Amino acid sequence: MINQLKKIFTSLTTDEHTKNKKDYLWFKTDDHIVFGIQKSELDSKETTLLDLFLTPYNGAYPPVSRREQTWYDWIFEGTDATFKAAPKSYRYIYFSLSQPLSDPEDFRAAIKGLYEEAPAVIWSSEQSGVIIEENRAAEDEQITYDEMVEVFTSDFFIDVHFFIGPYLTDLQQAQVYFQWMETYFDYLSTLQIKPVMTYIRAVPYLLSSFKEDHHAQFLVHAVLKDTIHDDELLRTIQIFLEANSNASLAAKEMYMHRNSLQYRIDKFIERTEVDVKQFEGAVSIYLILLLKRQLD
Repeated sequence: MINQLKKIFTSLTTDEHTKNKKDYLWFKTDDHIVFGIQKSELDSKETTLLDLFLTPYNGAYPPVSRREQTWYDWIFEGTDATFKAAPKSYRYIYFSLSQPLSDPEDFRAAIKGLYEEAPAVIWSSEQSGVIIEENRAAEDEQITYDEMVEVFTSDFFIDVHFFIGPYLTDLQQAQVYFQWMETYFDYLSTLQIKPVMTYIRAVPYLLSSFKEDHHAQFLVHAVLKDTIHDDELLRTIQIFLEANSNASLAAKEMYMHRNSLQYRIDKFIERTEVDVKQFEGAVSIYLILLLKRQLD
């Protein structure tokens, strides 16, 4: 079958680690042979036909629970699968391992040990996937991902990188969210980044990498959250940052009492969960504000 398909689709490959893997649609035969065909070589009718007699393939390890299967359907199948209890919010922790594990259950067990309630783990390949954290954890339940890196280094003798995404509430974005995380983790991995990278910390790295405006829009919305339409608040933050984070100078420029300015800054920090009083948060938010202006 593979040889016959190669005559029709010249881009067909059986190399799961091929460059630009995300540009391919992947399938698995009844003989468990995995292959991919470049999306650009397939039209909608051909894709539908292949789906009829082949199994779409998105990862090396299948879901092990009903919850994981539901998330899998949302992420890879694009279907509105029904949750027994839908999450109020969720975020992806994209992970990448330096080499495949002999038993993926070891990975699940290690992850489960770090959480009070085991999260869904969805694999997109033998070495990557997402941990899905549902509903925002209390402050004293926050996971320290740097410690998680140490666990895998010491217990499994492998390197792991994490890309921590934003919390979202709209399940309709589940598939787009995953594709965004995968695309820009691939880009970040070409740089010498730390083993743990948050979407806020990644902002300066990503600004020159966006292939589509909607990719940039996704990050702007993820960072600014519900402040994105509060023009006066965003103007206040930009002036504060342009005044070298000097509240007195910014208040003077805005003809505002310093306490009033401080109140606005605190509200922005509360609503976005980004501390603009710290260097990393200040740089990322300022760049996001400039990006928003460009997109608008």
